[in-house]
Amino acid sequence: MDIKKQVEIFKNLPYEDQRAKVTEMLKQLQWTHETFVMFYKTISTLSRISEAVLLYLYQSILEIAAEIDAGRKDNAQEKIKKMAEVIMAIKKEEEMEREREGDPDNMLKNM
Repeated sequence: MDIKKQVEIFKNLPYEDQRAKVTEMLKQLQWTHETFVMFYKTISTLSRISEAVLLYLYQSILEIAAEIDAGRKDNAQEKIKKMAEVIMAIKKEEEMEREREGDPDNMLKNM
């Protein structure tokens, strides 16, 4: 099955199934490249991930696998690097959101 068809099937899954599928894929891949360890830890600990991000990650993983299968490791490495940039942006956004919301423990102490 080609990547486009797989992505279309993925798009039609409920959000929780999409998140579970991407998380499981990253869990399996974490042993293949150190960057996937970071991806797995980040995705599995984030409270909110948009469907667009899940779709991007899913499609990127499929494309990376296709590049590796075709023997184009440099292209695969570039895609991994781009994924890392996206993950870091997401992580930074969540950290900023947490700062805006404040630390619940400190809020309770101040009451």
